[in-house]
Amino acid sequence: MPHWTRELSGMRPRQSEREWLSPDAERIRAVLGDGAVTWAVEVGQDIAAKILLKVPAAGDGAPLMDEIRRATTATVFRALTLVTGLGEPDTPLASAEVEEIAADFARRGMKLDDLLRTIRVGYAVLAAALLDAATRLIPPNESSAELRRISLLLFEVLDDFTGVAASAFLEEQSAWAAGVSAARLDLVTKIIAADPVDPVHAERVLGYPVAGQHVALIAWSGPHSSHDLRAVVDPVLRQWGTPTASLVVPVGLQAIWAWGAVTPDPTHAPTTALPTFGDTFVVAGQLGSGIDGFRRSHLEALAVERLVRLRVGGPPTTTAHEHIALEVLLLADPEAAVRFASRLLGPLADDDPRMADLRSTLSLYLDMDHSLAKVASVEHISRNTVTYRVQKAMSLCKPSGESTTELRAALRIYEWLRDAPIAQW
Repeated sequence: MPHWTRELSGMRPRQSEREWLSPDAERIRAVLGDGAVTWAVEVGQDIAAKILLKVPAAGDGAPLMDEIRRATTATVFRALTLVTGLGEPDTPLASAEVEEIAADFARRGMKLDDLLRTIRVGYAVLAAALLDAATRLIPPNESSAELRRISLLLFEVLDDFTGVAASAFLEEQSAWAAGVSAARLDLVTKIIAADPVDPVHAERVLGYPVAGQHVALIAWSGPHSSHDLRAVVDPVLRQWGTPTASLVVPVGLQAIWAWGAVTPDPTHAPTTALPTFGDTFVVAGQLGSGIDGFRRSHLEALAVERLVRLRVGGPPTTTAHEHIALEVLLLADPEAAVRFASRLLGPLADDDPRMADLRSTLSLYLDMDHSLAKVASVEHISRNTVTYRVQKAMSLCKPSGESTTELRAALRIYEWLRDAPIAQW
């Protein structure tokens, strides 16, 4: 009789999930089918989302979502191999991905308690998903014994899973604590937190002139990237002037914080066309002076990173704070910003070509001082068409009062978040 797990299925069609799949995935696909793979990927995502909700420390600094999701998805695949008997009798639940994320927790300066709580939260979601699926797919007269078997199996492997993860964490923590990178990360974290820091001591530990003028960068890429993140620092810094020193601090599996001391070039201010680097994202703060500028520029880069990451699935970009400073302010609370823009734009926020044309023309009209001629020239349409589109767009949206300031803000919000998963227009 086919095992009940052959009937597992997810909520969406099969997709390219290469970045989430562990070595166990193809075995599951071959034996249990595509439905089980999709189900495992979705449960892995649910576990990761619950962890980030219940363990706030896991969301500090450069987001851990991708790394956590790879580990949780690998654990779901491993759990399926154990439940179905596809693995060897001594196959552990903890995969290589789990050991790596445990080590990464240590590299980020997190506590062992954070890791243990993450395991408890994730394990509860995994157990519930397996038991719920078994209850749904197994006939009632047969489900009792299977549910008991699954419960005992999960209970038996929990201690070993926790032990493997904790050992990986403690080993990495021991090595990391003695390293230069750990000392540098600790010091820059204090500077960012505005803790008192002796500039002479800071320069000695960091090997970097904190008294100069700085631009802060944050760079990250996907798990399969072969790009050296350090290689992006100098080309980006040159957009502000001549780099004289740089500081690079790894903060994750594929993420760095960086600062560059530059001699500003007034004739070479950053343009909107910053260099791009394939599958690597880069964000930059504004030029700042001294320790306060070191801190402020990094906080600006963090704000830009947050906005870029709202566009899940968007192409890699290089983005400077000075180019989207208004969006940073408008989107400080993304959910509130979406509600604000939705109320003002009304039907104008609909996702269809006609509304897109109306939005484009209205945005240009507002940005170009209400000049029909300029908009017509840019969009290659007649002035009468511009007039019609502007009047039609204004009839669809709901501006408050005579001022167009709020409407312009709503259009900027929409333009940034139009394809973001967080947005429900």
